[in-house]
Amino acid sequence: MAFGSRIIMGIVFTCSLGMLSNCAFPVRPGYDRKSGSYKRYRVAKQAPVVADTATISPQDELAKEEKLAATGTTGADTASTTDSTKKDVQDSTAKNEAQAAATIALRDSSEQKQDSVAKKIADSTATKTPAKKAEKTIPKAKKAVAAKPTNLEKYAKEWLGAKYVYGAASKRKTDCSGYVMQVYKGFYGIALDHSAQHMFDDGRGYSIKRKKLQEGDLVFFGNFWKISHVGIYLKGDRFIHASTSDGVIISPMDDKYWASKYKGARRFK
Repeated sequence: MAFGSRIIMGIVFTCSLGMLSNCAFPVRPGYDRKSGSYKRYRVAKQAPVVADTATISPQDELAKEEKLAATGTTGADTASTTDSTKKDVQDSTAKNEAQAAATIALRDSSEQKQDSVAKKIADSTATKTPAKKAEKTIPKAKKAVAAKPTNLEKYAKEWLGAKYVYGAASKRKTDCSGYVMQVYKGFYGIALDHSAQHMFDDGRGYSIKRKKLQEGDLVFFGNFWKISHVGIYLKGDRFIHASTSDGVIISPMDDKYWASKYKGARRFK
């Protein structure tokens, strides 16, 4: 029983193998089942098609004729243009040469005329004796020099009415030391510091007693600690100064306020 079943199984297996070998499996392009690898396909070469040149369409012939006609016309126009251009160039060259010759002739004639005129002038100048003109000496204008003021009071009064401005020193705005500094520089030529205390301490000045004051001496006012005001002594026991309230004014030396502030005098001239 077992042997019979084995025979049957072998027959079935053999039949199945035969069927499988006869089945048509799909073949991939370029793949060889027998060799198991890809192969190149050979493409049949096509014979080149020879164009028939014997038969040409009427349109092509018309196009060719138009091209030939255009080429011929252009060539003729170009030739004629070239000939006319050459002729114009030759004419212009001849004209330019004629103009150049005429210019040279005119230049030569003008040079000859100039030479003859210059020669005549030289001859006439040589025959005449030039008359010498008397030279006039013109004196040079002298620079105007401002006259030095001689009257101190008159010079100092030029600042009368100037407004008091601390730190200023002009005829319109000034303080007490700035005013004295300007007057001394303009009248005496003495440069002083723009400070009443520095003027009082200046070693160039020397102390003057109250009874021996002269015009031009500096009079100083202040308190126990410092000098705060300065003026210029004038004749008649007066002094001119720049006050904080009234500007540049003239005050008497015996004024109660200024007499109580008086600290001494210095003479620099």
